[in-house]
Amino acid sequence: MAREMQVGDLRPCDVLLYHGDSAVSQIIQWFDGSEYSHASIYDGSMVVEALAGGVVSNEVGASVTGSSFVDVWRMKKGGDFIGSPELPDRPVLDVVAKYSAEGGRYAAGELLLLALLCTTRRLPLPFLRWALDGAASWLEELIDEEREPMVCSELVFRSFSEAEGDYYPRIRGVDIRAKVETLHMPGRAMRRMLPADRAVAEFFDRYATARRKASRDELLMAAIEADPNFITPGDLKRSPDFTKAGRLQLPS
Repeated sequence: MAREMQVGDLRPCDVLLYHGDSAVSQIIQWFDGSEYSHASIYDGSMVVEALAGGVVSNEVGASVTGSSFVDVWRMKKGGDFIGSPELPDRPVLDVVAKYSAEGGRYAAGELLLLALLCTTRRLPLPFLRWALDGAASWLEELIDEEREPMVCSELVFRSFSEAEGDYYPRIRGVDIRAKVETLHMPGRAMRRMLPADRAVAEFFDRYATARRKASRDELLMAAIEADPNFITPGDLKRSPDFTKAGRLQLPS
């Protein structure tokens, strides 16, 4: 049974993982192999999260509204929790503040996370096309607005991985690696692909443009490592560097 936590129990750099009940949230949870469909990070007073409007800061109560439950995960490395003298929180908070200041440059959405997860699964072509085409249309809007996509869990991962010091979260496998092999990168011609693989490749072409990568090849080859573009809420849960602190009591 998870320890019940109050807002006052939260510490700077705590990671909040959310269980949503919408249809898209449930599909994300199923594909990701976890109970979570959204992620954010607490900066000591506000929740910082990547949403459709950009990287924004919200009161805890406003952020968790609509979730069935929200679990709190805390970084622990070498026996030390973040915020201890051995693992100070300031370097991570500095990165969080940087993304908050640039918040309007980014945008996030459940459909993008779902599309990324769909690329790692063998799915019926109509469903795959629905998810990928919906996300691709949204990416085209971002490109026109000169904004960049950022998945919610990517923001959390970058907050730690880009901090100065030993904060890089270890990630246990990235499913997208299998897609790299399936598409036989680099440079596999689309005309030789199966229809499902072609749909995925076309989506990654748009995603590469939105992420300002030189090509689909460059984007996908980055996924061979734990690239922030492909980190999911489930990846954060499975990282050995995060420990579950408890379950946040939601406002009634």
